[in-house]
Amino acid sequence: MGSAVYRPIAKVEKQIMIFLRRILFGDLFLLLLIAAGPAMAADEVTDRALKLYEKHHYEEAAHLLRPELAAMDTSRQAAASLALGMIYLGSARLYRELQQTALVIELDYLRQLSKQKSGSASRYVDFYLGQALVEAGKPAEGVTCLRRFADQAGTKSPMKPFSDIELGIAYSRQKQALKAEQIWSGQDSTIPEMRAALAGAYAVTGALQHKPAAMADTATLEVKKLGVTPSKRMNRNLLRAYSQSGATGQALDLLGVNEFKDASSVEDLGSSKTINFYDMSLLDDMATTHLNAAVMYLEQANNDPKLSGSANYYLAEAYFRQGKPELSLQAAANFLKQVQLPAQYREVARIYQAAAYNRTGQKAESNAIWQSLLEKSAADPALLAALLHTCVMAKVDCEKTEKQSLAAVESGEGKKFFSLNAALGKYYLLQKDYTSALLFMEAGRDKAYKNKIEVNDPVMLVGLAEAYYRNKKFSETLEIYFEIGKQYPVVRQIQEAMQGIYSMEQQSAGEVKIF
Repeated sequence: MGSAVYRPIAKVEKQIMIFLRRILFGDLFLLLLIAAGPAMAADEVTDRALKLYEKHHYEEAAHLLRPELAAMDTSRQAAASLALGMIYLGSARLYRELQQTALVIELDYLRQLSKQKSGSASRYVDFYLGQALVEAGKPAEGVTCLRRFADQAGTKSPMKPFSDIELGIAYSRQKQALKAEQIWSGQDSTIPEMRAALAGAYAVTGALQHKPAAMADTATLEVKKLGVTPSKRMNRNLLRAYSQSGATGQALDLLGVNEFKDASSVEDLGSSKTINFYDMSLLDDMATTHLNAAVMYLEQANNDPKLSGSANYYLAEAYFRQGKPELSLQAAANFLKQVQLPAQYREVARIYQAAAYNRTGQKAESNAIWQSLLEKSAADPALLAALLHTCVMAKVDCEKTEKQSLAAVESGEGKKFFSLNAALGKYYLLQKDYTSALLFMEAGRDKAYKNKIEVNDPVMLVGLAEAYYRNKKFSETLEIYFEIGKQYPVVRQIQEAMQGIYSMEQQSAGEVKIF
């Protein structure tokens, strides 16, 4: 869905969280009188999760709150659902940004590895490079690499069936569905690990007639009957099957017991040298799962009249990210129907309204809203930042917004301009003006706390890390990922690729270690 949107209007979310806490604790005295202990405990869990959310500890917040939801008193479930929807939307933004920058860094790393044809050259690199190219929207190049791997590995290689399945995905991406089905039909689906791999392939290519989620369930049951632990590769394929087929509950359950930080394959090249390889589809599956979870829980909260307004506020963005602009328009309209709506709420909702109008081809309506908001944003850098981020995500003309943003940052300074500087940095990063991108993104970071995600939005930090990478400031890139990795272990795959590039570029082991 395009580049991730940072959260420049933090005051809006803080007001919503204050509203949530009033709902949770406003009748605390009454609860004490009727000795409603379980309900109070549920409220405390939701409040703790919201505090973690404010610190951008999305995973920790979700793992705390989600298991408690079903046991809560029904009168408290809507507030917890809204909190979970907010949490999962935050993590979806982050994982989508990580996925996009991973495609840049890891693809560069794999390409450099593939050029090493002498000495201890990798035997697996063509497989993972082919998969990465397919993920990056280059299926024809992916086919070339995957076929080369299959030819070199030979028919007896245990990796050959998985290579064939990935090859089928590549053909499907080229609109050669029949060719893909022919390849997949030749695989032995009686083996649980192969059944899981096929389920993932069917799900990611939209071949839902094969019921990929049910296939994944069957593969899981078969492994349990055998009394063995699923391999890392099998768990990865199960997640792909569940996430891409909309089986959100199963995908969340799988993410709840797996960090997915370990490599899919470890290749031993001798002389104490090993290479870790990761599936490039992982971050996409995580982003998709969390976005679907956000919508699921926000829709649950929307059923409560007290919380419907706040739920629709977030659903306008979540539906847009799902590629459902008609639903986004409906959610924004439902939110804007409320009376006595604070201006900052209304303006953010109208931004998504404009983006959704543009996506549905209603250009005049979109332009009218956009122009009106641009005029209002002259004295409001946070609103201007939101406009710039959203026009980038919506892939519309950002020229006027860019010019107004530049004029604003030139005449202003201080923390209230952090978000606008960050927005300009992201804009220039996508324009491939990497020098300007780094300049503005550094100005958008709170230097007193540098890379701390509790203070700086981690989505912004991921963009800054890419800007550093594009300017060959590898140590600075790794420092950011080291901090993000404390809460999000899955970034290890980007760290290792970055460390590999750093070593090859500098002809050294690198200065920043991965823990």
